[in-house]
Amino acid sequence: MNFHLRGGTLKGIAFGAVAFLLGMPPVVSQAQDKTRLKSIPRINLGTLLDVKHPEWRGLLASPGLQGQAVKGTYFFPGEAGDNVNYTTHPKDPRDSHWNSDPSTRGWVMDRMVQDHLNTVVMSYWSNMPQWSPMVLDSTSVPGVISAVGGRPLVIMPAIESGFDDKHPEIPHWEFKGEFPNGVSGLVERIGSLVTLFKGNMPRWAKIYDRNGQARYAVNILHVSSNLISQVPGRADDEAFARSFDVAADEVYRRYKIRVGFTLDTIGMQRYSPSPSEAGAAFERTASVLAIQGFASEVFSGLVNSSRPNQTAIDNNKNNNIQRMADWKKAAVGDWIKTGVPVILDVSNGFDGRKVWAGVGAGFWGDNLSYTDDRWRNWMSQVKRPGIKGITFNTWNGYTEGYAATSSIEHGDTVYNWLRDLMEPPPWDYTNVFYANGRPTYKVYGAICDKWLQLGADRAFGPPTSSELAAGTGRVQYFADGKAIYWSGNTGAHELHGLILKAYQNAGAFNSRLGFPTSDEEGLGDGRVNRFEHGRIEWKPGDTLGRIIY
Repeated sequence: MNFHLRGGTLKGIAFGAVAFLLGMPPVVSQAQDKTRLKSIPRINLGTLLDVKHPEWRGLLASPGLQGQAVKGTYFFPGEAGDNVNYTTHPKDPRDSHWNSDPSTRGWVMDRMVQDHLNTVVMSYWSNMPQWSPMVLDSTSVPGVISAVGGRPLVIMPAIESGFDDKHPEIPHWEFKGEFPNGVSGLVERIGSLVTLFKGNMPRWAKIYDRNGQARYAVNILHVSSNLISQVPGRADDEAFARSFDVAADEVYRRYKIRVGFTLDTIGMQRYSPSPSEAGAAFERTASVLAIQGFASEVFSGLVNSSRPNQTAIDNNKNNNIQRMADWKKAAVGDWIKTGVPVILDVSNGFDGRKVWAGVGAGFWGDNLSYTDDRWRNWMSQVKRPGIKGITFNTWNGYTEGYAATSSIEHGDTVYNWLRDLMEPPPWDYTNVFYANGRPTYKVYGAICDKWLQLGADRAFGPPTSSELAAGTGRVQYFADGKAIYWSGNTGAHELHGLILKAYQNAGAFNSRLGFPTSDEEGLGDGRVNRFEHGRIEWKPGDTLGRIIY
């Protein structure tokens, strides 16, 4: 199979086949987020649908969901089957019988709603159902559109491409082999979606563009090009970005609908759109709705993978996941700086040790052999202001380890973690910390912001208490007796060690000192924390901090 290589492992997941299943000729060429911007007055729904909202760029524009963040999950239509390549196995049989028992479809969608999701990112691969990790029939894909009916859910179709050299008789299309020099294949696939959604267009997710216009959203996976090269200047980036508008204009000319795109930009290609190079051009392009990756860390170049047909490498044991998590946090931050909306992609790990054994594999996070909380915790910590939405990879599929459904391997851990992740707005500092597969304590608000600045669980330590009342402020405790105090006048600051002990002995926030106004910092050869009405110093050899008013 001639397919995309991600840092030594192939990502390839197959997606159901809309054109194939419809019998069309192959194409050849906090609670669910109800956040609204407070400055917007109440207006009736009909008026709202006609009004442009540039301030809601990157947020949902679908009826009943206007101004909400995308809270989505990738979903593979079809039956679970007996795929020998699964590294996660659904525990509840209702997650396995999408085709043979259509009554389970509503149950699946209700489970998504219970996890605070509002968007089903429906994946499919043109006319190549043989690549799907699920067993497909003619009802699989249309069944998704039917199942979201009557629920606060919309569908964002995802388009991926590829070439199956085991089936050369099947016409194929690859985005990177056409774009930006042409857009006909992309446009024709969108035409297939128009046919698929006919009579149910309100169920196709809309997102506001940079001008505040609502557009039907199409997620494109593996956005790159083999036709142009990275060159000095911005000509290549401008041409690449401009072609999305060209495609959107052609879709409007043919099908009379306005579409826009969320982009899974990938690295390590002849041309790979990066935030530093393509960010400015994307920000100016109306049809580019958001950056929305799919397991983007796979393209970090950091994944350690085995040789073909050798034992897969466990990236948890060599702590390589720390480097991968740091890369992802930095990459997301770089895209946020461009002004392009970012829909954060998260997963609970990756394990394609079976399906990609022939090319070599590595795994991390939750996997076939055991549950590991670190990757999930660190993905929760990537949330921050500037993020417009979140999508989880994936609800089902099972061949690459990530799945939200309750599983034999991980029980309800992933499902519960996803619910905790999705409940607040994605731009809030909120983290429910997991240990041994279970939630422990919630860190949020200014205390969470400070905790993240201090390195969170990897540097400052995991939480050991909930946030507690502290006079006119709040306090939360962390490993080794550390604490973060907050008040409206002072903000959030950390205390630990001998200085914290002296503060507590003096009466803490009830003492003359008041609340801390600084973190611990250097003072000569010692350390100091400053407070509203004094300071506490510590020097080598001291057994307790010294209070100075």
